[in-house]
Amino acid sequence: MTVLFRVELYVKDIETSLSFYQEIVGLEMIGRNERCGRFNYDCFSLLVTADSVLDEEHYFNRTSGMEKGKGFELIIVVDHLEDVYERCLAHNYPIAVDIEEYEWGVRGFKLVDPDGYFLRVTSK
Repeated sequence: MTVLFRVELYVKDIETSLSFYQEIVGLEMIGRNERCGRFNYDCFSLLVTADSVLDEEHYFNRTSGMEKGKGFELIIVVDHLEDVYERCLAHNYPIAVDIEEYEWGVRGFKLVDPDGYFLRVTSK
């Protein structure tokens, strides 16, 4: 059985967000149009989509009592953790939690993307 995971993040400024995931995090964009970009890795796909595509009745536009992204942490596993960390520093991008070693044997750091999504970037 093949399993594919997709996560779609709705963002305010598509160009800023695509630039963040491509230039700072280092993901390779495999496709895009004026409202959406897609990054793939193995059996995972990250879609970054302009929130302007959402109609008024969409869950994120209704008063639901929960902020978009609250309770969600996106973990991105990379080959070269220090390279991503150094790109963040080079772009003066704020780090929420510096590189640390986790008890399960990997290292990582945390940051917040331009739309407030909480990210953990970890080593393999």
